[in-house]
Amino acid sequence: MHVPDLNSLSESESHVVLLFDPTPNAFSYLGLGSKRKLIFEKPQTGILEAFEDFSKLASSWSFGWLGYDLKNEIEDLETRNPSPLGHPVVAWWEPEIAIRFSDSSVEILSGDDDDPRMIEALESIKKESKVPEEIQGEMVWSWDKTQYLSAFEKVKQLIQQGDVYELNLCMPLKGQTASNTSWPLFRRLQNLTQAPFSAYLQCGPYRIMSGSPERFLKKEAGRLISQPIKGTVRRGGSPEEDKALAHALQNSEKERAENVMIVDLVRNDLSRVAEKASVEVTDLCSIYSLETVHQMVSTIECSISPEKGISDILRATFPMGSMTGAPKISAMKHIDQLELEGRGAYSGSIGYISPTGDFDLNVLIRSLFHNSISEVLMASVGGAITSLSDPEQEYQECQLKADAIFKTVND
Repeated sequence: MHVPDLNSLSESESHVVLLFDPTPNAFSYLGLGSKRKLIFEKPQTGILEAFEDFSKLASSWSFGWLGYDLKNEIEDLETRNPSPLGHPVVAWWEPEIAIRFSDSSVEILSGDDDDPRMIEALESIKKESKVPEEIQGEMVWSWDKTQYLSAFEKVKQLIQQGDVYELNLCMPLKGQTASNTSWPLFRRLQNLTQAPFSAYLQCGPYRIMSGSPERFLKKEAGRLISQPIKGTVRRGGSPEEDKALAHALQNSEKERAENVMIVDLVRNDLSRVAEKASVEVTDLCSIYSLETVHQMVSTIECSISPEKGISDILRATFPMGSMTGAPKISAMKHIDQLELEGRGAYSGSIGYISPTGDFDLNVLIRSLFHNSISEVLMASVGGAITSLSDPEQEYQECQLKADAIFKTVND
């Protein structure tokens, strides 16, 4: 996965985006500057319609993020504990310069050829970004193990009471790092994870460095594709151990049950915008092997009803079931009670919208969030809890998911 050298551009430009596209063609997207932008600091009525209008007006590609608290406009929900980072709930923009590139080709999507920034961007693509040996920063758990286990038991009680049958419980990590370390942090994280939906987004002082392995939703030629992840295990130290771990994950009753629950939730969500009888599970509980973990992934697809726009699609599907639980609304209400701080952009989504209205959105997990003014750095990790979940195993899975984040910042 070729990573251009954006160290200089990330310091000189207020708006920067780098998205990796995990298609067979292996395209990536680079955007600089902002022609137009849509910023909502907090959820409010009409935000999805404004987002759709913005995407329709775009004459070129647009990029950005949708924060988790967008849920408050979609459903009758609230967030009592806002994230201390202050990232807007929606930040979406049309870059002045947009480039699509792969190892074998470079295509200018928008921008002037003689713009000095265009020249610098094209030069940066030719260079492979160096991986910083270390970062002057620190990241620590906000919860200790006792706090996690206490919250876990509360989730188990909710399951026994019938309030939910699956809930994604997340715990935050906090740190501090200098304002100019956002890009170096991303480069280290990407190098460690090699995640297919890696991305770097910079909107003024708000930065997201994503090592996400998960696709939330892709729209392509009238089709919607969702690929939720439920089920994670580490890579083995030898080929034999690695194969055994993947096999154990594939055959785990608990992990398959978690995955199937979210598949059913996604099927229901997609049915609200799909053509009749078009929702289908095209791949169930497959194992995908990444740099640091094996993941269990399912694929659900449908044909979109012609009258449904992106606001309808998001209203039906956001936030993703893999980061909430089931039933989704009940799970989200309890998450706000159980988690001590708001998620902010975490477990939202970042991605692009093309000029034709197609889009690809990831799930904002395995990511770092940075405010370059306060220099606060945050992340969160979590996992789904069901009636079959073991508290010690769930805690250890959180440790596994946080490993690359700690290595990025603390090593």
